[in-house]
Amino acid sequence: STLTFLGTGVNGRQANQTFTVKYSDGTSTSFTQSLSDWAVPQSYAGETKVLQMASRVAPSGKLSSGTFYLYGYSLALNSAKTVTSLTLPANREVLVLAVDLR
Repeated sequence: STLTFLGTGVNGRQANQTFTVKYSDGTSTSFTQSLSDWAVPQSYAGETKVLQMASRVAPSGKLSSGTFYLYGYSLALNSAKTVTSLTLPANREVLVLAVDLR
């Protein structure tokens, strides 16, 4: 009845991203979720800081020091239906690292 995922935005916050869940009966539900940048928390609705890190690998490949976060998100699903797929936003600046269905 709930889809949870671990993720973050990179290169700035990623507002109003669409996640689409398809069910076995052919129907689907779309959710809009904003994701904070991993260096600048925005405290969006439905967003929780899950992990704080002291460094990251920068685009140059070098280690960058600072405070960086991964965030948790939860989306309510129709518990009477069976999920068959999840379509993530078509945005390279949205990183989804793990997904769980409960």
